[in-house]
Amino acid sequence: MKAAQREKTMRPASGSLLLPLGLALMAAITYAAVGIYRHDHFASNAFDLGVQDQTVWGYSRLQMILNTVEMIRNLLGDHFHPILMVLAPLYWIWDDARLLLVVQAALLAVAAIPIFWWARQQLGLLPAIAFEAAYLGFWGVLSGVIYDFHHIAFAVPAISFGLYAVLTNRNRLFWAMLALGLLTRENIALTFAAIGVYISVVQHRWRLGGAVIAVCVVWFTTLIEVVMPAIAGAPYGHWTYDALGSGPGSALLHIIRHPLSSLRLLVDNSAKLKLWGGLLGAWLFLPVLSPLVLVAIPTILERLWSSNPALWSASYHYSLVIAPVLAFASIDGVARLRQIVRGRIGRFLEVGLSVGVLAAGAVLSVAVVRPFDEIGTYISANQVSDIRACLGVIPADASVSASNALLPHLSHRRQIYLLTMKDDADYVAIDLATYLGHFFPGEKAQVRTTITRALGNGYGVACSKGTTVVLHRGADGGTLSPELAAFLSQADEREMLPDNRLA
Repeated sequence: MKAAQREKTMRPASGSLLLPLGLALMAAITYAAVGIYRHDHFASNAFDLGVQDQTVWGYSRLQMILNTVEMIRNLLGDHFHPILMVLAPLYWIWDDARLLLVVQAALLAVAAIPIFWWARQQLGLLPAIAFEAAYLGFWGVLSGVIYDFHHIAFAVPAISFGLYAVLTNRNRLFWAMLALGLLTRENIALTFAAIGVYISVVQHRWRLGGAVIAVCVVWFTTLIEVVMPAIAGAPYGHWTYDALGSGPGSALLHIIRHPLSSLRLLVDNSAKLKLWGGLLGAWLFLPVLSPLVLVAIPTILERLWSSNPALWSASYHYSLVIAPVLAFASIDGVARLRQIVRGRIGRFLEVGLSVGVLAAGAVLSVAVVRPFDEIGTYISANQVSDIRACLGVIPADASVSASNALLPHLSHRRQIYLLTMKDDADYVAIDLATYLGHFFPGEKAQVRTTITRALGNGYGVACSKGTTVVLHRGADGGTLSPELAAFLSQADEREMLPDNRLA
């Protein structure tokens, strides 16, 4: 009898193991479909898809090639991400930039599984489903999905599984995730160092926490001071904390001397306040109830102390790393409230907050941040067909100078450059429609000048359809499409302003 009862209580738990896998699989398929659709409609970019695709393509040929998009001799000198090497064999199966988008979709989705596992242990099945779905629909994750491929995607499951390992005392799994995380990007060492602080201060596992902190600090310092400068042939190039100092040493001194003004930098404009609201509001501010929020501090400081406004926005990949941290901290916040409010009311509170997190996140993703809104701005199928036809005339081994949206479709070659970075490439590939009407100040005049100069310096028209043109150095003949001819002949008077600004 007891055995039968035990078997009965175990069945739901065993069956529910399929739930996190099923939700993650559906999310991965959706993410991949969106990414591929976006790429196929020429909405992906040289940065970051083209940059990393060229390097991984080189790895697939067992070579570390010059990255001509970034204009750096080895991309590891820009950010340290040797983890990308594991993707090389996949290019032997499908030699296409879209493979990176599929991999990213899988990485982001699989990070949801330990969130479900731990929520199930702490709160039960329904809250576990709600928290996994909340993570998968979190605007920070969706913003990463809608913006190309970024190597930071590898860090997301590393942090998620790493936190689960810490919280469940699985040390071997944690060390494996730490090793994976350190190979994804240099600054991920700071997030794992924060996990080390949590292990020491909250869990009182001083020896383990101290070892983690030491490994991360030594790794990070060695990378940015020695390894990466040696690879790049130049000092570390991602210091954007001018308000704090000219380098890590002077910044630390400034923070110690001026703690209040340093903290004020975290909330000194509306963009930063909106980011705070978006990050915490999506989780009903539950993370602030958990000491796990300590793990989010490096990411928050890195973004909000930066003088680069892009890091304050809700766009791009910048919120991917913090996403699993906020999910785990929210689960812990609910569990702590549940300990205070016991009984049936506590259970209602537990389920209500979990569903509330899912609802709040959905509202922010769908009605406020709306990362998927850009899908409606993509070029038409006819324009896609014209571009593909013209790109098809470019040989696989030719050097190419290309406009931003065309570059990631041409990056499986040794020499691929952003437009204007090289004036003697074998081919020049430009499409006007893929700028989506968002030319930077002076950019329209720059594109016009590039085409005009090329035609006057020995380039002929290899293909021109609609708003697309491919020029070939040394070719004869060929005519521009009516759209391109009109573009060259109708200079916008606003481009002639002294400050080169466009209204």
